[in-house]
Amino acid sequence: MLAGAAFVALALSSGTAHADGRWRAADLTAVGDAQLYGVTPVDADTTWAYGVSVAQDGKARVTTPLLLARDGDSGGWRRIPMRGWTNSDNRINSVAASARDDAWAVGDYEPQSGAIHTQHWDGTGWSVVGAPVPDGVRFTDAGLLDVSVRAVGDAWAVGWITVVDSEVPDPDKPGGTIQETHFEAVVQHWDGDAWRLVALPDAASLMVNSVTAVGADDVWVSGYDAADQPVMLRYAGGRWSRVPVPYDGVNGELMDVEARGSGDVWAAGRKLNDDEDRGHALLAHWNGRSWRQVKAPASAGRVTDLALAPDGVAVTGRQADGTPYVLRLRDGRWSDPGVPSGGTADSYRSLAGLTWTPRGLTVAGNDWGPTGLPTPLLLTSGR
Repeated sequence: MLAGAAFVALALSSGTAHADGRWRAADLTAVGDAQLYGVTPVDADTTWAYGVSVAQDGKARVTTPLLLARDGDSGGWRRIPMRGWTNSDNRINSVAASARDDAWAVGDYEPQSGAIHTQHWDGTGWSVVGAPVPDGVRFTDAGLLDVSVRAVGDAWAVGWITVVDSEVPDPDKPGGTIQETHFEAVVQHWDGDAWRLVALPDAASLMVNSVTAVGADDVWVSGYDAADQPVMLRYAGGRWSRVPVPYDGVNGELMDVEARGSGDVWAAGRKLNDDEDRGHALLAHWNGRSWRQVKAPASAGRVTDLALAPDGVAVTGRQADGTPYVLRLRDGRWSDPGVPSGGTADSYRSLAGLTWTPRGLTVAGNDWGPTGLPTPLLLTSGR
């Protein structure tokens, strides 16, 4: 959750247009308490928003999969039933589709099944498919954070596994232990029959956050390394290579990567200007030959999600104080659509993801009140 306050308009740099759209909030009263993690286009007419329904059972919080769909000009969102999971704290971390009858949702590791929970959509319903974890590795948890579906029988997913390096008795807790662990990057490919682990060089020193498959043999993966430097990896010709992404910070991470084609790829995340910095927006573009940094407004904080939009991109993120924002880059100019705050003295708003649809930008997030339970939020702006 984000520690936040009411929205404060960004002080955009020179050359920035004025606010360019009025936001419409979806009526999600019937959904109840829920947390939305993202929103994604399925085709030209259909958009999905995904997350979890949340219920309080005594002191325990129980989550169940939640998928909402909006079709054409219907205006409303409807629920699409999903298969449940075996543990109450799993999540839907990402959803992506290649068509109305081919989509994947990915989540976290479930000890009961011994696999990472994923689900496949065939146009009529969801089926659970387990994704493997590395053999012979002792770990505490694992999961897939992002999925890219290029075509039927061709999907890629990335995530992590927390590997146990050592374990010793805890002198302060009889029967307890103290573990030393580290994160390792995980990459998986769906070949039409099963999810299969794809070896990644230096996986033990990497954290990967996002993946986009441009072609059958052209895949981009973004993240950061153990030194907190942005990392961009490309899979082509059956091998991985690290492609430099220049940026004007001392540290940083890439959180999202999206592509229109092999010569038009965008990445976004966070850069730190010094040791005291809480983070500024980092945006980069691949033109088919090299990555270059794209200047963002100085007041924009870390980017949490990136969406392709006509003549540019749109991003959502949060400033250092937790204030959420949305910005759009179009024809080389930044604009601030003026996303409504929704915050009060005892509540705040967080934004998790956004996508471009024929209706304009759709943003998914939550309002958080004094109960600590999330109220789902879907906002759509004009073009």
